[in-house]
Amino acid sequence: MISRIHIRNFKCFANLDLELSNLNVLTGVNSMGKSTVIQALLLLRQSYDMGAITKGLILNGEATKIGTGFDLLYRNSDTDEIYIAIGTGGVKYEWTYRYEKASDFQQLMKMSPDTNDLERINIFQNTFSYVSAERIGPQRFYEKSYHEVYEKNQVGYRGEHFADYIAERGFEDKVENKAVRHPKVDSELLIYQLEAWLSEISPGIHISHKNYSEAGIVSMGFKVQDGEFTPMNVGFGISYVAPIVISLLKAKPGDLVLIENPEAHLHPKGQRKMGELISIACAGGVQVIVETHSDHLLNGVRLSVKNGHIDRNAVRLNYFYEEMLYGKQIHRKCSPAILPDGSLSDWPEGFFDEWDKAIEDLF
Repeated sequence: MISRIHIRNFKCFANLDLELSNLNVLTGVNSMGKSTVIQALLLLRQSYDMGAITKGLILNGEATKIGTGFDLLYRNSDTDEIYIAIGTGGVKYEWTYRYEKASDFQQLMKMSPDTNDLERINIFQNTFSYVSAERIGPQRFYEKSYHEVYEKNQVGYRGEHFADYIAERGFEDKVENKAVRHPKVDSELLIYQLEAWLSEISPGIHISHKNYSEAGIVSMGFKVQDGEFTPMNVGFGISYVAPIVISLLKAKPGDLVLIENPEAHLHPKGQRKMGELISIACAGGVQVIVETHSDHLLNGVRLSVKNGHIDRNAVRLNYFYEEMLYGKQIHRKCSPAILPDGSLSDWPEGFFDEWDKAIEDLF
C-alpha cells in the first residue's frame, strides 16, 4: 500500500505531505485540492502505462487530462520544478520534473534518477482501479473490451466496461475479500455479491445480460420486483454506482481503488450504505482513496467505526481548505480523527457543517 504522498509546486499546492491508511477520505468545498491529490497518482500511473515515467509526465491521456505544464505548475512557485513522492513499505520513491516553456507542453521532462521496482506499489499494478466522477450513464448497449476486462482487470475509468465485466467474469470470479462478502448471500460469486450490495441501494435488484460478441457489445437488464427493465428505465443511480461496487468487490488485500464522488445520483440511504461498503472493503485490507461531498457517506464510515467493522486507525479523514497568509491564498488540509464511538476529535469550520448552519438559520 501507499503510506504517504508528498507533492510540491503541484497545481494549487506549494507543499502537501499526506499520510495514507486503508481508507482515505478527501473532502472540502470545491477547488480546494481534493482532485489534485488523485491527479498526482493518476499522472504517475498514466505515464507508467505509456512507458514514459522515466522520461517525463504525460499530462493528457485516458486516466486524466491536465492541459499544459503551465496548468500543472503551482502559480506562485519560485522554481520550474514539480515534485511527487510516494512512500510504501519504508521505501520512498521520488520524481522531479521540470517545466520549460519552450518544451512540449504535453510532457514535463524528468530530472530525478530512475526509480526501480515500481511494480511493488499498488498504483502501478493491474490490481489498481479508478472510477472517475464523470461516469457513463445508462445505455442500451455497452462496449466490450477483452483488454480492459481481462488483461487490465478494469471496469473502465468511466465505468464504461462494467457491463462487459459482469457478462464475462460475473459467474466465474469469486469475491476473495471475506470482509466485503454480503452476510445474506451464501455464494461467493461476484454476480450474486453485486446483486446483494446493489439491493442495499435499490431493493430486489437482479442482473441479466446478453452478449453480442460479433458486434462487440453487451446489453444489460435489471430485474426489479416483477419486471425487467433496461438501465435507462431504472434511473442513473444503479448505472453510476455499479462500476464502483464491482471495483470494491473484486479488490484483494493490498489493492488500490480510487473513487470520485461515489454518492452521485444516490439517495441518502444509498450514500450511507456506500460508506459502509467502502469501510468493510478497507477493513479486509483494500486501500481506498475516495473524494466525496457527502455527509451521509461520512456517516456510513463513522458508523462502521462505532460498530467495530473497521478500526478507526485505518481511516484518515482529510479536509482541504484555504487561508490567507502574507497576502496569498494558501491551500491546506487538516485531519480530524474518528473516535471509537464514531464521533470526531474536532469539527473544523466548513467540514460538513452545512446541516447545522441551515437548521440554525431556519430557527
